[in-house]
Amino acid sequence: MKAFATQLEIQFRQDLRDKGVLMVYYLVPLVFYLVMGSIMKTLSMDNATPLILSITIFALSMSAFLGMPQSLVKSREDGILEAYRAAGIPPWSLPLSVIVISTAHIMLVSVIICFSAPYLFNAAVPESLGGHFFAVFLITLCSEGVGALLSCFVKKQNTMTLAAQCLFLPSIMFSGIMFPSELLPKPMQWLGEVLPATQGVRLLAGDELRITPLMILAAITVAAFAASVVMFRRISLRK
Repeated sequence: MKAFATQLEIQFRQDLRDKGVLMVYYLVPLVFYLVMGSIMKTLSMDNATPLILSITIFALSMSAFLGMPQSLVKSREDGILEAYRAAGIPPWSLPLSVIVISTAHIMLVSVIICFSAPYLFNAAVPESLGGHFFAVFLITLCSEGVGALLSCFVKKQNTMTLAAQCLFLPSIMFSGIMFPSELLPKPMQWLGEVLPATQGVRLLAGDELRITPLMILAAITVAAFAASVVMFRRISLRK
């Protein structure tokens, strides 16, 4: 356990020195947050709660699909998985450490958004902060489970970038965080139903957590991580 904690610390420090990681996890989401917040404030939107909701979903979707899977593919492509095996380190500790640190980055950004929006844009703080951050955590895990599963099918970073966009863009366009999903054609609405972002919007939209999206997110999370474990075992055995 101590060795794994040390690995987490090293992974976190590596992320802070990586400009690409900082851009995906912090720079782009926070710049988008400031721009969207300024637009909504200029339009005199009194209820800024959708701003917190939209930017939080945007930030975690970007990190979980464009950031974390890219790190997993890069680690395999650079031969880190083989180095782990040669050193007698369990291969599973590599994806687990990346997912844990990615979750920490996402939660930190969600805290920044939640507590700065009331001062910058007169946004209303969620009535239940515990419920809000629990929901964000669950949506993050679900998105990262899907992202981790996707990374198991991709061998190259360039390919991973394109494949991740196929998850990220629909999550932004079909989930309802940019405009009401009811305006979309029916096929796009149906596709949006299986995306963590869509269920996350429904989970966070009310003052109380809703049981149906909660159960759907939990089911997708368990299924995605279970499939990821099976796929990663096959990958580690082939190395």
